[in-house]
Amino acid sequence: MKENGQLQEKLESLHHTIAASEHPLILIYRNPDPDSLSSAWALKEIMRMNEVSATIAYTGEVGRLENEAMIKYLRIPAGPLNPDDLQGADLIALVDSQPDFYKGLDLPRTDIVIDHHPVKGPIDAPFSDIRPYCLATASILTTYLEKSGVQVGVRLATALYYGIQTDSRYRQRAFSSTDKKALSFLENKVNWTLLRRIEVSSYSLRSLNYFNVALIKLRYSRNVLYSDMGPVPSSDVCVQVADFLIRVKEANWALVSGVVGKRLIIVFRCDGHKKDAGQTAQAAFGEYGSAGGHRTMGRAEIDESMLPDGILLTQNERVEHFVLTALANHERGFRPILRTLSRDKN
Repeated sequence: MKENGQLQEKLESLHHTIAASEHPLILIYRNPDPDSLSSAWALKEIMRMNEVSATIAYTGEVGRLENEAMIKYLRIPAGPLNPDDLQGADLIALVDSQPDFYKGLDLPRTDIVIDHHPVKGPIDAPFSDIRPYCLATASILTTYLEKSGVQVGVRLATALYYGIQTDSRYRQRAFSSTDKKALSFLENKVNWTLLRRIEVSSYSLRSLNYFNVALIKLRYSRNVLYSDMGPVPSSDVCVQVADFLIRVKEANWALVSGVVGKRLIIVFRCDGHKKDAGQTAQAAFGEYGSAGGHRTMGRAEIDESMLPDGILLTQNERVEHFVLTALANHERGFRPILRTLSRDKN
C-alpha cells in the first residue's frame, strides 16, 4: 500500500510538471537503445494524456541494427535532435540519463529526469525519479502507464518489454519488484513475432569485418581482454564487440575502445565479482569526459579536445597507452596488460 501511495504521488507530481507545457522535448542521450527509446515513447504517451504533444530526439545517431529495426518495425516516433527544438522547448525531459551525461550540450533547462543509473550529481529539476535498483528505466515508465490506466498498445508494450529485457542482460542483480511488475503487466500485450524480427537484426556483413579488426588487435593478460579498434562508424560497434568478448571463458574484464568522429569511446564489461565497471569508467576517465555505468557495464566518451596534450585520435598506439595507463593508475589489475603494450612497443 505504501508503494502504491508513493507511485500515485510521483504520478501526480509528473502530471503537474507536464500540465503547463506546450512544446515539450524528450531527450535521449547519444545513441538510442531499446530502454531509452521505449521509455521516451511511454513518457510521450503520458504527456498525451495531458493533451500535450512531445517531440522525442536523440543527441547521437542510431548505431546497432536491432535498434534501427526496433524503430522501423514498431514505428517509434523518434529522430535526431534539431537544435531549434532544444531552444524552443518549454519543457525538457531526460529519460535513461541525467543532466551530467550531456557534457558538451548546453541544456537550456531540465524539468523531468527519469532514470535507473546511479546518481551522478545534483539533480536540479522540478520532477525526478531515479531508481538505481531497477534494471531498466522502461520498468519505471511502465508502472506509470499502468497506474495511469493508459491503454498500452501492442507496439509500445513490445518496445517496453524489449527495453527491460535488453537492459537486464549480463546483470548480476536480481529483478526488482518494479521490474517484475512491469514485465508481468506487459507480457500478455507483446507481439512476439515482431520482437523476434527485431532480435535477429543484430549483425550485417559489414559489422563482421569490425569483429575481424577487433580480434586481430586483441590484447590479453591475466583475465583482461582489450582491443583498440581505431575508427568505427558508431559506438555500438564497440558495444557489440565488448558484449562478445566478455563471454570468453578466460575474461573477467573486456574493454573495447574506438574512435567515432572526434570522440574516443571506451566500453567496459566485467563479471561483476569484486568489480564495478561503471565506477571504474568514472574513476579512470571522468576527468576527461562523460563516464559511468553499472556494475557489469560501463562506458566513457571523450572529445579529442579533452585528451592530454600530444594525443590525437589518429595515433592508435598513443590512444591505447592513454587508455591502459589511466586504468592502471586506478586499479592494479590493469597493470599487467599495460606491460604487454610496453613490451610490444619495444
